[in-house]
Amino acid sequence: MCIQVIERYAVCRCLYYKHQVDACSNYRRRGHDVQTREVLVGYTCPKHSTTGSQPGRYYDDYPDSGYASGSHRSGGRNADGSFRR
Repeated sequence: MCIQVIERYAVCRCLYYKHQVDACSNYRRRGHDVQTREVLVGYTCPKHSTTGSQPGRYYDDYPDSGYASGSHRSGGRNADGSFRR
């Protein structure tokens, strides 16, 4: 089975990256289709983002991960690098 991965921004669905076809032995034979798989990445593209680095208006209904607002703690780790309990 041939697969092509297409990465799109999660909210606006603009194209982020279109990968090459991962071809199988039946590639380009009659009746053999390439299946596409979409992977959602990031928030919005620079075109649809209001500030370029902060979530745009499309994010009003999505919870804040903490990365944009700075309200997150350091990834669940203590200052010495050990995991929080």
